[in-house]
Formats: sequence, structure tokens, C-alpha cells
Amino acid sequence: MTKQQAGGAILHQQGIVCVDRIAQKAAASKVRQVEVSLAGTGIDIVTDPAAILALGDAWQALEAQCPDTVFFQSFAWCRNFLEFSAGNPNFAPRVITLRDKSADGGSRLVGILPLALQKKGQLKVLTGFAEPFQQYTDILLDPSVRTAGLIRHLLAALKKTGADYVHFGQVREDSALARIANGILLPLGERDAAPYIRLSQFENHDEYHKTVRSKTRKNLRNARNRLERDAPVTHETAWEGPLLREVIERAYEGREAWLERLGITSRAFQDGDFEAFLKRFSDATEPAVNAISTIAMSLKHGDKPISDQWGFVYRGRYYAFMANWNPEYEASSPGRLHLGEVIRTCFEEGFETADFLIPASSYKLSWTDDMMPVCDLVLPLTRKGSLYARLWLGFIRPRAKQLFFRLPAGLRQLLVKKVVPMVE
Repeated sequence: MTKQQAGGAILHQQGIVCVDRIAQKAAASKVRQVEVSLAGTGIDIVTDPAAILALGDAWQALEAQCPDTVFFQSFAWCRNFLEFSAGNPNFAPRVITLRDKSADGGSRLVGILPLALQKKGQLKVLTGFAEPFQQYTDILLDPSVRTAGLIRHLLAALKKTGADYVHFGQVREDSALARIANGILLPLGERDAAPYIRLSQFENHDEYHKTVRSKTRKNLRNARNRLERDAPVTHETAWEGPLLREVIERAYEGREAWLERLGITSRAFQDGDFEAFLKRFSDATEPAVNAISTIAMSLKHGDKPISDQWGFVYRGRYYAFMANWNPEYEASSPGRLHLGEVIRTCFEEGFETADFLIPASSYKLSWTDDMMPVCDLVLPLTRKGSLYARLWLGFIRPRAKQLFFRLPAGLRQLLVKKVVPMVE
């Protein structure tokens, strides 16, 4: 171990981060504490589920004020997860609210950061409200709020949650959270990017399609023609009903099988509640789910599904939550073929943006060159958290993952079943 690592520094792609020094600054910051009340002002931590639900009207009004609200920090998404987690003793919400005085002498909600406290072995981590099921972490912040020095107050509030460290997963480079972090919360671990298409910049699908590389269009046209020699290739879309249920079910089962074949895993699929959570969107019987717009799309060869994709639509933005393709059609590039139809559907539905989320896979990049950089932000808040961040997150884990992916698939499968759930 080097002197930098022993002294509380983490090496990453931009240099050295002195995590101990950052944690000390957070502890020394001042934060105004108020009761959970619409009459209060300042920064507060809301933990009671009923009090969180009571924020609904103000939360949604804040969403309307924020130009780039991310779906996974919307009240609809968080309410749905809160209701799903009711009775789960391991769910400990920590919703940080920012209030300012209103013209009538009361207060108004001007910022909200929905988080939850989770146990990781002997440590407590403060992370996204619906982790590991959500994508992106951000803060809703009224554009009128002065952000100078705000992060220092937020850090002090984070310190009071009882967490050993903070882990903000998948923070977009263009997000409000990344903007106010301003070098205080720094990236740790792998970097990625989320491919997207700003559909609203094109008059129609034909105009967009001309921007796709001619070689890509030719290859995919030939692949489709070969398939249509045997049976027609069709595309189906549903907002509800049997197709929605079938696509969600197939996507989950197919994705799970794909992970097992490759000998890899994800935190969401390790969680025994993930499948049940997804089924809520299939059934759409809960009021909290009905407030969420879910769309499913399926590409078929005759009667056989080639590829499925489903996701959420929020404020004109399509979030491609989960995709799957039939391995029997691998030679026909089913993911690339289907994404072309997904994009066409997005134009037909009048969406403004298609967000394909991370990772920046090659099949996504066949259709767009635009990507939004995404990274995790980690901050230790205690000595235990600092040690964990330095040794595991900043040093051992990245090297262990590099070694892991060099192993044969069979050995990876064994490690995923026996070892990964205990250390991830």
C-alpha cells in the first residue's frame, strides 16, 4: 500500500481524492434542522413513510419547476417503491428536503434528494431511494435556488443519517447533483455512458434515419430481408394488457439467463424482491403503478419473439429499462434490429428523447453517437466508511473485477453463486 492510500487518498482517473479530508469538512459543516412541517425552513431528513407520502403535492409541484427532472427521482416512482417496500424492515428511507421561505410567510419545497439507508455487512450505506432497482441518482432543485455552498450543508445532513458512506449510483454529468457536487463528491469506480437520441431535433423519423451510418442501415436491411424469406418480421407495441405482461416476463427471464450464461450478475438480479417489483408493472393493479406510464415493444419473426424491450415514459422521455433478445437469432443482430423499431415507435408516439441508459453497448451505438457520461459518486462519512472506500471500492474491487472478467465463463458462474453475493 502506498503512502497516499494509507493517508486516506483514493486513486482514480482524475487524480487523487483525499476522502478523509472531505469527510472532515462534511462533519464541520453547519445544517439547519427543523421539524417535518410545511411551516419549517432549511434542510430536513424525512424518515416516516406517511410524512414522505404527505410531501406528494409539493414534490410534484417541484418536479414541474425542474426542467430536467429524472424519472427515478419523481414522486410517482418513489411512491411506488415506498408502497412496495411497506413492511420490509430493511427499508429505511432518508428523504432530504430543502425548504425556503415563501411570500406568504410559510415555506415551500425547493429541493428534494430521495435516499435510503441500507446495510452492507457491518456498514451502513446511504444510497438511492430504490436501489438497486433504479437508474440514475439526482437531486430535484428549483432553478431559483442559489447553489453556492449548498453542497456543504447537504454533506452535513448526510452525516446525520447514520451512514458510514454515501454511494450515489449512476450520476449523469448534466445532472443537478453533479453540478452542485463541484469537486466535493468525486467519481469512484468504473465510468460509463448512457446513449440517447434527442428526437425533437428531427422533423420526423425519415430525417433522423438519414443520419445513421449507411453501412449500418445496409447491414440491418440485409439481415431483415434474410429473415423475411421465411416469415414476416413485425413489431408490436403495448401500454397495457397481455403483451405488456409477456414482454416484462420474457425480458426478466431472458436477462437472467443471459447473465448466467456469461457468468456475471447484477445487484438487482441478486435481490430476491426484484422479480416481484417488476411484476407490479405487469399487473398495474396498484394505484401507485397506475401513475407511471409503462410501454412494451416486441419484434417478432412470424409468431416467435426475436427481441423485447420495455421501459418508462416520463415528461416526453422514454427510459429503456430492460431489453432481451432470443439467442437463436444472434446471427441476425436482434438487438440492433429491434432498437431501430423502438426508435421508430418513439417518433410515432411523439416522445422528445429516447434514453437507452447504461451501458454504452455497441448495439445502442449503432443508432446514435450521442452519449451522456455517467459515474458513481462515493463519499465516506466515518472511519469505517473511509477504510472501506479506500481499500475495497478504490483499490481491491476494481482490480478484482478486472481479474474476474478474464476468467472462463464456467468459473465465473461458480464464483457468482458462491462468492459474489457475500462481497458485492
